Amino acid sequence: MSFTITALIIGTIGLIYKFRERLGFQNGRLSRRYNPKPNTTLTPMGSDQFIELSFGKVHYIYHSSTISSTLNIFVHGFSIPMEIWQDVFQSFVNDNQPCLIFDLYGRGWSDAPDIPMNVDLFVSQLAELLSALELSHMKYNLYGVSMGGYIVQRFTELYPSKVSKLILCCSVGLNNPKPAPILMSILSIPIFGPLVFKIVMQRGDSPRIRSQWAYPDSDKYKQYLNLFLQTCQQHAGYLRSLLSTILYLDFESALKSIEKINQLNIPILIIWGDKDTLIPVENAYQYNRSYKNSSLIIVPGANHSLLIEHSKEAIDAIKTFLKEKN
Repeated sequence: MSFTITALIIGTIGLIYKFRERLGFQNGRLSRRYNPKPNTTLTPMGSDQFIELSFGKVHYIYHSSTISSTLNIFVHGFSIPMEIWQDVFQSFVNDNQPCLIFDLYGRGWSDAPDIPMNVDLFVSQLAELLSALELSHMKYNLYGVSMGGYIVQRFTELYPSKVSKLILCCSVGLNNPKPAPILMSILSIPIFGPLVFKIVMQRGDSPRIRSQWAYPDSDKYKQYLNLFLQTCQQHAGYLRSLLSTILYLDFESALKSIEKINQLNIPILIIWGDKDTLIPVENAYQYNRSYKNSSLIIVPGANHSLLIEHSKEAIDAIKTFLKEKN
């Protein structure tokens, strides 16, 4: 009897090991297959461009202009790629302002390196991208939404002379609830943790996701849900990158950057939805109190997806802010 049980255990372990990449995640650097069709783009925002950086190929769109020497750089958040800034980016392009937008590693059409996804990886990605493109802009306006807000704050801390203004939209970094310790322990278990994560995430639509939208029955919600599901299917490194970010990115470390950024007296705009269920609006007021040279705009009725559902209010607030003198 004991021999049979032992044999079953060994056999099960062998099967799990053999099919570990099917059950969990593939190893190594992973890319999303790109087969361009004539006269088509991957996003509606402009001509897709790719560049090879230290940890993989990065997808970006750059709109040049001579109207302003200050480059507007847009950084997305945890799961939705560059498209979350689509309306804002397009409005600035229509005004012929210089703009740069890109997909973070493991998101959208950028490669997924098999390394811990933490804030310094994403900051180094942006810094290396700017260096590799050899752009002539001396100053940057940095725009960060959700996790992207934390990234642009860290970038400002490390490259203070390059930043003209900061725009933080429902940014992480302060008092963000972490997953329960038991859940973090489960997700950290090799093979089993990734398998659980894949099963849960590949469902896509869920009450938790819907709760982050003001209008979860809208066509926009369906559009972005389809974008998420397509990326899950087409990019083998996408969910692996999301899990790695959960495990390795400290979502509460913005306080370390705030003290140094305050010394620079950089003008900062904080935009938040008063119905944000993921990062409560109380965080907006705390950011506003923490940054001595900040302005606060609260969008009534907006949830965490305010850049998609309330983009006009965000655009109006940003353009008014940029017209103000430093």
